[in-house]
Amino acid sequence: MKIMIITITSMIIFTLVTSLVSSSTDGGVCPDLWHPFGRKCYRLFENPLNWFDSLEVCKDNLASLATVNTEEKHKFIVEKYCSSSSNSSSGPCERWIGFNDIDVEDVWQWASGAKNDGFNMWGPSEPNDRDGTVSEPYTNHGDCAAMFRRGWSDRNCFAQLNEYICEKERNMYILKRVYGRNGSPACLKETELADLTLRSSTTVRSRVDCFRLCISIEHCTVFQVRSDSKNALTCDVLLSEAKHAQYDSGHDGCDMFIINI
Repeated sequence: MKIMIITITSMIIFTLVTSLVSSSTDGGVCPDLWHPFGRKCYRLFENPLNWFDSLEVCKDNLASLATVNTEEKHKFIVEKYCSSSSNSSSGPCERWIGFNDIDVEDVWQWASGAKNDGFNMWGPSEPNDRDGTVSEPYTNHGDCAAMFRRGWSDRNCFAQLNEYICEKERNMYILKRVYGRNGSPACLKETELADLTLRSSTTVRSRVDCFRLCISIEHCTVFQVRSDSKNALTCDVLLSEAKHAQYDSGHDGCDMFIINI
C-alpha cells in the first residue's frame, strides 16, 4: 500500500513511501510538545499571564488561543492536560481559551477567527459579565472565557491565570491512496457521488488544491481527483471511501485518497 505524506510549509511537498505507517507516526503531525486532535495541534503553557498576553504567546508560536467548539475537544483538553499539568492536577484546571466578547458585549467570538456556531459549555449562571478578582482595568467585567474541568466561566481579560491552551494547524498529513479489487486506483461511479460528496464537484489545478479544499471542510476525510480527455481536473470531497462495488473499474484517470486524522 502506498502512503503519501503531505508536509504543509510555505509550499506543499509530496513524498511517496512504500511501507505502512505505524500508529506512532501520529506524533509527527505536530511539532514537539504539541499534541494532535482532529486536524489541529494543541499545547498547554504553564506561566501566569492575562488573556491578551496569552494570545500573544500563541501568535509567537504561529497559533491562537484554543477554539474549543465541540464537547469532544473540551474532553480531549481536560483528559490530556488536567491530570499532567503542575498547576491543575488536583485543582479546577482553569486556563484561558480563545472565546471572548471584547469587541461587542454578549457577541462571543473565537480569537482564531473560527465561526461561532453556537456551541458553548458555560457553567451555571455563566456568562455573567462579572469578575471580582481584578479591579483595573474594566472593573469586574468578564469578557474572556476560561475553561474548567466541567465548563467555562467568563473572566476579566486582565486576570492572570496560571495556564492557557494554544491551537495551531497540523503541519503534516498522511494520505493513503485507495485501490479497487483489481488493483487499479479507485474512483467512485458518478451515480454514487451524490450520496457521498460534501460539496459540488470543483475544478482544480492539481491534487494539492483538492487536498487543501478537503481539509478546509469539516467531516471531509476522503477526496478524489478526476481527469478528463483534455486533462482538466475535477475535485470531489467525500464523506468516506465507500465500497468496492461503488468504484468505477474502467476509469484510469482518477485517484482517491484517505486523509489520516
